[in-house]
Amino acid sequence: MLTVSLAVAQTPTTSVVLSDEQVTMYARIVLEMEPHRQEAQKRSQATNDPASKDQIRREFIRTATEIITRHGMTVPDYNRITLLIRSEEGKALKQRIEAEILRLQSEDPRPPVR
Repeated sequence: MLTVSLAVAQTPTTSVVLSDEQVTMYARIVLEMEPHRQEAQKRSQATNDPASKDQIRREFIRTATEIITRHGMTVPDYNRITLLIRSEEGKALKQRIEAEILRLQSEDPRPPVR
């Protein structure tokens, strides 16, 4: 599975409260990034060449970075939120983000314009 690990600093998670705007921003990033993640994962699984896998990973990280910054978030903030929602402490935040993703998908089922 390909994940975005863009120089993630391993810092202890602390109780973080995100504004509704930040939750929406993160949800929009996830929605825009998902097709790229799926494609990169598919391409990576289709090859056994380590150099090709590394190239695919680098391309995905570059694309992910562009998406994150285009939405006005920093890569460290994106990574911090991602780590947090994977933790026990981030369950409520994960539920808020998932609800926002569903809301955005129902609002406009078309993929974002690139």
